[in-house]
Amino acid sequence: MIDRESTANGGLAAGKAVKGKSLREQVIASLRWSIFIGELPPGRQFSVPVLAEQFGVSPTPVREAVLELAQQGLVVAVANRGFQVVPPTLEYLLQAMYVRRLLEVPAMAAIARSASPEQIAPIRELAETTMQAALGDDIRAFVEADYVFHWQLTSLCGNGVLTNLIEEMRSRARVVVIPAISKQLSLASVAQEHLDLLTAIVERDLDAVERVTLAHMDRTFDGIKHTFEGTA
Repeated sequence: MIDRESTANGGLAAGKAVKGKSLREQVIASLRWSIFIGELPPGRQFSVPVLAEQFGVSPTPVREAVLELAQQGLVVAVANRGFQVVPPTLEYLLQAMYVRRLLEVPAMAAIARSASPEQIAPIRELAETTMQAALGDDIRAFVEADYVFHWQLTSLCGNGVLTNLIEEMRSRARVVVIPAISKQLSLASVAQEHLDLLTAIVERDLDAVERVTLAHMDRTFDGIKHTFEGTA
């Protein structure tokens, strides 16, 4: 589950800290990646002491990381058994997609009206990173850059409650969507939508912003359908 040979992209290497990142941040990044790509699949149970031993760190940063993931709805505590990766239901994901359509389109439009080129520049670098990762078939790098891309972009709306709500719904969908999209070899298409969205935002083309935002969510919806149809 854990790449202990390299600290690239926020991973851990025999417990050595990545420069600029706390152990807690490293553990969160690694666990989030493991959940999103299916190494810790929905329903899998795990304990903090076992994870701490695998990471080569004390239980404290692992416990803090797991509790944050619990706040995001990705894991849940199980009495006397540690934690479990939350298996999102189809009903929840479909309802969340409906809510996201109501929230994300006007949020992206508001960002397009107000964001400066200086604010967009670092986010474009993340979008380019997702494309490089997609073309290189580096799912871990893609997942980590994709997460930060969406978080930072949505944060430009200036509403922390809205940003957290959208990211929680997006993350819970990623648990099933990322494995489906990666199997369909469409990561590059997702990355291109990131770049297209930023272009539309910079040009303040609100019609294009809405079109690309909806297309991006439709791809998520297709991944959800693919996952649940495959298990039906």
